[in-house]
Amino acid sequence: MAGVSLARGAARALETGRWDGFVSRALASALAPVAARGLVRPAVVPPEIALVCVGGATLGGSGKTRVAIACARELASRGVRVALVGHAYRALPARARVVSEGDRLEDVGDEALVCARALARWAVPVVVGPTRQAAIDRAASLAPRPDVLVLDGPLAVRGRRERSLSLLAVDAGRPWGSGRLPPAGDLRAARDVLLARADHVVPVDATPDGVRWQGGRGPTGASPGAAPDAGASPIASLRGAPVGLFTAIARPDRLVRALAAAGVRPRAIVSVADHGPAGSVTARVRDAGVEAWIATAKCALHLAPVSPGVPLGILDADVPLPPALLASLGALRPRSFE
Repeated sequence: MAGVSLARGAARALETGRWDGFVSRALASALAPVAARGLVRPAVVPPEIALVCVGGATLGGSGKTRVAIACARELASRGVRVALVGHAYRALPARARVVSEGDRLEDVGDEALVCARALARWAVPVVVGPTRQAAIDRAASLAPRPDVLVLDGPLAVRGRRERSLSLLAVDAGRPWGSGRLPPAGDLRAARDVLLARADHVVPVDATPDGVRWQGGRGPTGASPGAAPDAGASPIASLRGAPVGLFTAIARPDRLVRALAAAGVRPRAIVSVADHGPAGSVTARVRDAGVEAWIATAKCALHLAPVSPGVPLGILDADVPLPPALLASLGALRPRSFE
């Protein structure tokens, strides 16, 4: 728990600029060129495959994975063959593989599993590997071959501009975080550098749209909800409900504030480190005295093994893509569509 508290404290200090001082600014200035170079990653993608790169403006909490899912879903809805290349944080895949909905967290990672489940309806394959290049190679070799690859992570790849898009995900409330580079703040690179690299900036609102109750039942005082495939209850249905919030994300405070703005104030909040695990808080979860728990899709993956013994609600939050980005995605259609 001490390690989790230390990591969470460091993340909060970077987000709020608590370490912003003469020495940290000097270090940030010295490291600025390194940060700028880190936005563009090495990768080899077959030239006939279009590319959408999705990076985040800050160190965690920008919502880039949600943007990647939204782009893949949009392309698939237009009949484009698309694959999403994810990352396997906290997992160690021995080889590049297509993620299935039933895979284990320790094999593919939480965000890749969330992507696979979110995109299953559109038959979009999600690929991870021991390296990003291994995952790209596996995705490019799929049959039928993808027309477009969506990369969750880098803002751009080296030497690749034709038929490609660089998307910058930003938190709608604090798009530039603390406004300073580490160790003075949490901005990945200078704002002008980020904007120069990005073709589009996509704001991501942390406020959930609704809640889906697993098994279709919620707590006393909340709307009964719906089965997972039948839609979600409005987030307002949680106002006054005796629920707890569980998080395994980098910036839990953003979600807490977003829920409060929607009138939802959980009676208990239990947080673990980004990407879990949750085993250390089992007793806190079971003894919280709430009638249900709510969590993001990613966080719920870590809460489920704890078996809280009460209903679990998954917080839904879609990302509306700006009209200009929708037009750019449409331009990535394979030439055979024209």
